[in-house]
Order: sequence, then structure tokens, then C-alpha cells
Amino acid sequence: MPSTEKLDTHHKALTLNLDTSTFGSFAEIGAGQEVARWFLVVGGASGTVAKTISAYDKEVSDDLYGSGSRYVSRERLEAMLDHEWTELLSQLAETRGPQTRFFSFVDTVSARNFAGTNDPHGWIGLRFQLQPGGPPHDVLLHINMLDPSNVLQQEAIGILGVNLIYTAFYALQTKESFLEGLAQDVVEERIEIDYVDLRGPAFERWDRRTLLAHLVSAGLSDAVFFPSKGPTVPPTEALYKKAVVLAPGYFGHVDPDHTQVHTRLLASAIQELRNARWLFLPDSCFVHAERTGSGDPRLASSHRCPSRLWRRRAAFSPTRALPYDGSRESLHKSTSAFRRRSFPDHSSV
Repeated sequence: MPSTEKLDTHHKALTLNLDTSTFGSFAEIGAGQEVARWFLVVGGASGTVAKTISAYDKEVSDDLYGSGSRYVSRERLEAMLDHEWTELLSQLAETRGPQTRFFSFVDTVSARNFAGTNDPHGWIGLRFQLQPGGPPHDVLLHINMLDPSNVLQQEAIGILGVNLIYTAFYALQTKESFLEGLAQDVVEERIEIDYVDLRGPAFERWDRRTLLAHLVSAGLSDAVFFPSKGPTVPPTEALYKKAVVLAPGYFGHVDPDHTQVHTRLLASAIQELRNARWLFLPDSCFVHAERTGSGDPRLASSHRCPSRLWRRRAAFSPTRALPYDGSRESLHKSTSAFRRRSFPDHSSV
């Protein structure tokens, strides 16, 4: 049994390596092989590591996991998880199954690229058994990486991955202990976890929506997303390639008068965006826009993105989501108030 004391990443990986009941595979794409590296360098890796793989090339990745999905997406993550788990059991279940708790760790990540033009984020998954021959359990995470360099983001992924495997085997008593172990030494300052999905008998009594809300209250995420219909998804997935108008307010009421007020507010905001010469967006997004012609419904913009270091001129719909632009100081000092803990009264969204 592992120590009840808090362990650093090195000792967590070593504890797993010395536990003769745990054995599994690692498939990592997009941020090195930092999770597997921890187990390979601390000693005793042959007791834990069945295989490591990193299918960086798109054609190789498609051949292993299938094509048709975005490479950094839940669909790709689940395809990787299914493939690696099936292969692991087919190769080792007969010889090691009666005494082994198998696991497959996978991730698909878009770490900071060389030009710094991408949005660093990723999907991380773990499938594992709590007893030899027992049913599989799944943990799926969506993360946003906050470190300023690719090397630091790879390092953070390594720590988070070791935390996830260690916590899955040794700290599943409560959702609080699970999230605390997951976040140790890396979350909030370096990684934001804005989505968790759990599957398996050990999680049947855990309230998924409460778990998502706890991500915000525990400081692991700035925001989570609760759709009115269908399953929960990360905020970035729900807003992918969509224009957004935020209407701050209290939504505990259900009477029609308040509903009409919010409907009118949203309609008015959209109209203001269509008519405005200057458009202000959350978190200091700032774009200068003007009509291209009296009969042209499009707007022409000139903006500079400091992360890309180039300028361009583009025509776009006034309701399309606009890119971040920090080339001018925003005149609207409250535009950054949409991020957690940045409201003057310390409230959040």
C-alpha cells in the first residue's frame, strides 16, 4: 500500500512502478511523452510499463485510431482509449490478467506551437481496473494549458498524468480526494481543468454536475458549461466557431417578465454589435471595424494579434466570433470582467 503522506511526482511514479499489481500502456500525442517518461526515469519501469507510443504523424495516427475526427477532440481520445485498451488485454490478459490491474493512459494535446499562434489545450483519458479482472473505469479530462512555453506545458502534462494514474488507483474515496490528488503541484497556475467525465461502477454514486461545479469552486477552472439539453461538454467545445453575447444576471427566476427582459437585452446587444464602429469583446478583445459600403452587410477590420505578430485586413459577419487583439488599449475597462474572480464585487461566471 502507498504512503498516506503527500508524495511528489517522482515518488508517485515510483510507488506505481513498485506496485506489482498495476501494469499498463501509454499513448501520447502532441506534448512529448512526458507521462511515460516519469515512469521510465524513476526506476522499476518494467513493473508498470507494457508499452509507450506516440503517433505524431497524421497518417500513422489515422491508421491506428481511424480518421474523420479532429485530432485534438474527445472523439479522437476515445478512439485511442478503445484501441490501446483492446490491444493491451488481447496481448496480456491471459498471462497477467488474474493478478494484474490493467490501465491505459492516453492523451491528445495541442501544446504551444513554434509561432505561438494556437490555443494550447488537450484531452486526457485513463481506463483502469480497480481489481484484477474487474470492470473498466474511465476518466476523461479536458484541459487548457497556461504556461508560456512548449517545454513548460510538456512538463505540466507529465505531472498531471502521473497524478491522474496515482489518484485513480489510490485516492478514489471521494470526489474531493480525487480532485485534490489530480490537481497537486500543477493545477490553477499551470493547467485549467474545465471538464471531467467519469464512467464505471466506482463512480455511480458521484454526481457529475456537482463534480463540474466543484472544479470552479476549488479553483481548478475559470468556468464550466451546463447545457439545457444533452450531455455536458467543455466550454471551448460548446463555443467552438460560435459568436457569443454574454448577459450577466441572476437566472434563478422563472417568471415571464424577467424572461422578456433578458430576451430584449440580448436582442439589443446584438443590434448594437451590428451598428457599432467599435466592437468590444470580453477579456480585452478589441477590434476596429467599419462598414465596407452602404449596401454591404459585412464589416472590414484591421487588427494586430501580438501572438502572431502580423496584421491583416478581413471581411467578416458582425455576429461572428472575433479573434483576440491586444494592439490597442481597450477603452472599455470592464471588458476583462468576464474571467473568474475579476469582477469588482468578486463574483464570477
